[in-house]
Amino acid sequence: MATTYNEIFASFKDDITDTDLILLSKDLQDETLVSLLNKAITKCERICDINMSRDDVVQTFEEDIPNDVIDIIVEWMTVFWLKPYLNNMENLRNALNTKDFTSFSPANLLEKISNRYELARKHARSLTNEYSFIYADMSGLKT
Repeated sequence: MATTYNEIFASFKDDITDTDLILLSKDLQDETLVSLLNKAITKCERICDINMSRDDVVQTFEEDIPNDVIDIIVEWMTVFWLKPYLNNMENLRNALNTKDFTSFSPANLLEKISNRYELARKHARSLTNEYSFIYADMSGLKT
């Protein structure tokens, strides 16, 4: 049985807490999640030697996607979900205009978002590397 997008989306929603995403209409929510999914797949498609052919209309993959690959995809989705928060112009304006750098300042918020983004990116990259080490085909290498 082929993996559905909903399986991946459910895992992604378990990892994040975004009330804005949940409040979107079903169509907008799906559009956003499919966009994140497609970006994430481009990051792990060249490393993971599996068929990731899919149908965005039916929202299924042609084949089953292993759980470790789903974890990588979800982690990359998290990275791409965080990126707009990091690049939010309002956060940047607040950081540049704030004179009071307290623990609740906008500058501190931007730093925390940036740190969380970097952590998510490094974790996604680590999962991708780990997968490539485990499943690497060494037979074609010269000694």
